[in-house]
Amino acid sequence: MISKHLLKRVAILLVAVLVSVPLQAQTAVNDWSSLSRIETGARLSIKTKSGKSVEGNLNSVSDSAISVQVKKATVEIQRQDVQTIHRVVKKSAMAATLIGAGVGAGAGALVGAIGSNSDSGFGVDKLDHEITAGLAVLGAAAGAVTGYFIGRSSRKKELIYEGR
Repeated sequence: MISKHLLKRVAILLVAVLVSVPLQAQTAVNDWSSLSRIETGARLSIKTKSGKSVEGNLNSVSDSAISVQVKKATVEIQRQDVQTIHRVVKKSAMAATLIGAGVGAGAGALVGAIGSNSDSGFGVDKLDHEITAGLAVLGAAAGAVTGYFIGRSSRKKELIYEGR
């Protein structure tokens, strides 16, 4: 049996860890010098205080400015003009592929189940269970392919700097 003393220690440790994680993230987001650790060529989205947005690949960071490659032009933005900087990363297509497969399988199984009901009213002969299973598999395959292409094209933005 676990003692109350051990449970208290574990609870205190959990609270300390959970409280420190958000604090670490906040200090890192307001630290301009942390941008020097971002690899050259990383895709960034920069929003200026005037409301203009610039998306490009990181060239360099100095104490006073950040330089990004936008198409064939180099754009330099002064530090005092920066409101936020986000790193743009591709999302994994895995989740969208699995969701698509699940939705497709469900839709295929539903069509098969409706077709296997003798009084469906659709004017079709009753479908066998094998056909229902086949429709579920075909639906899963079609959904997985659709989900993969949707997921592959999506991106997410991670906040890496927020100006004052």
